[in-house]
Amino acid sequence: MQKVLMLGCLVAALAPLPASTLQQLSLDDMIRLSTAIVHGKAQQTVSSYSGSIIYTHYKVHVSETLKGPTASQLDIAVPGGAASRYQQTFAGAPILVPGQDYVLFLWTSKSGLTQIIGLSQGLFLVGTNSAGQLMVTRGASTERMVNATGQPVSDSAMQMLLSDLRSLIQKTLASGGAK
Repeated sequence: MQKVLMLGCLVAALAPLPASTLQQLSLDDMIRLSTAIVHGKAQQTVSSYSGSIIYTHYKVHVSETLKGPTASQLDIAVPGGAASRYQQTFAGAPILVPGQDYVLFLWTSKSGLTQIIGLSQGLFLVGTNSAGQLMVTRGASTERMVNATGQPVSDSAMQMLLSDLRSLIQKTLASGGAK
């Protein structure tokens, strides 16, 4: 009986936690609420604890700053990862691919930890369309999502020219939309 109880506890401890609930953020929300928006390439990663949470730290080489202080390199922390003998996962947390080009909507906490706003909502892949123009794309989140009033909503994929995103960011910031 004791072995069965211990096995049950082990299974419960290793079982994934229920899915996260994300608050849906519009592109305008992300522009206004971000402390920085950058275009850059993800590089090496390392995971470490911050309190009881494991974060994967991505080094991002910044090629363009669209909002916020200029930096050539940033440390971006994403919840989840493997450290020591433990692994944590967080629903909605993106995984950056080393060498991939991204536009990242970021926020920095008072403690100095820089994260992607809205988890996967603030991460856009940068690629080229058939005309050779730079495009930003983001798939729809599959996580449970609610609007500002707490009502369930569905997320939508986004795609636009990088030049159009730059213009939208400039327009929003010029109209006093910066936080």
